[in-house]
Amino acid sequence: MKQRFLTVVFVALSVMLAACGGKEKPSPRVDVWGSNDGLRVSMDAPKIEVPFKRTGGDLAEIQVSLNGVPFNMWWDTGASMLCISSLEFTKMYKEGRITDADYKGEIATSIADGSTVKSQVYTIREVDIQGMGDKWLRLYNVDAVVSGNSNAPSLIGQNVIQQLPKHTFNESTGMIEFEGQR
Repeated sequence: MKQRFLTVVFVALSVMLAACGGKEKPSPRVDVWGSNDGLRVSMDAPKIEVPFKRTGGDLAEIQVSLNGVPFNMWWDTGASMLCISSLEFTKMYKEGRITDADYKGEIATSIADGSTVKSQVYTIREVDIQGMGDKWLRLYNVDAVVSGNSNAPSLIGQNVIQQLPKHTFNESTGMIEFEGQR
């Protein structure tokens, strides 16, 4: 039964043409769930440096853990929400890191060609951003869009970025420097 459900979910997600990100910025969205109810941010030190590297598209790529599963994600100020591909979703679902209880519903998302598709939204219970010296930032109860495109990049969007403490990108050291508690 579980395998059948996973197969149906995977096929449904694969059929969707949605791609998070792209060259166009997403259109503004109405927050249908009340701005991430229960979203909390914690920092285990007053200053945290998070290493990043630049992608070919000039986005910053950092290491992030979603419910304990590590991923490289792109820091995308043009994305309104955290976004994972259907492939990453399937991995997390199979490992029990995302469950049916985390499902929040569907939203309409715009893709690069201007068309609109429905995408599923799940709650990521913990988003860990690992800093240097075993320091970290942790966000709780973050909404994430699941892209139907299995090749879509994982994106850190505005629903995460706006919740983080004050930060600056130090290009000479390749660090995002976070200071203080938000």
